[in-house]
Amino acid sequence: MTRAPSPFRQPVSDLLGDARHRRPVVIEAAVDWALETSRVGPVVHGDLTLEGASGGILVRGRVDTQVTHTCHRCLIEWIEAVAVSITEVLGLDEDPDGYPLDGEVADLEPPIRDAVLLELPFAPTCRAGCLGLCARCGGDLNTGSCPGHEEEADSPFAVLRDLLEP
Repeated sequence: MTRAPSPFRQPVSDLLGDARHRRPVVIEAAVDWALETSRVGPVVHGDLTLEGASGGILVRGRVDTQVTHTCHRCLIEWIEAVAVSITEVLGLDEDPDGYPLDGEVADLEPPIRDAVLLELPFAPTCRAGCLGLCARCGGDLNTGSCPGHEEEADSPFAVLRDLLEP
């Protein structure tokens, strides 16, 4: 069974070795990239320009997508649009950490994925004052306090409560 060609894989033989040539590329691709608390997709859209560069291909442009975040404090989910500028060189042999060309084909998925994922927050928070979840019952503290927890006498810290009150 033959797989459909990836929209991220672009032939670049016409650009290699000639810095004067450039070509616009539009990418529309289904993705499922994720970090621990953020998921990119379902689609990524890129308006890019591929240019010949000394020893490789220069990729420039803008990538737009949607990201579903999960608040690391209260676990609520929300979706937001993300736009990322990308400028990356593919194919320089001197760079062991770079993005190599696959012969005369540029695989744009790794640099696009890295640019998008690096824009995402490490620990997304739904709002600045998010209180999170109650450690005892799991209730959402943003919607109100959990009744009855203050009065629980079986807490090992219950005797300390009397020290604070006159």
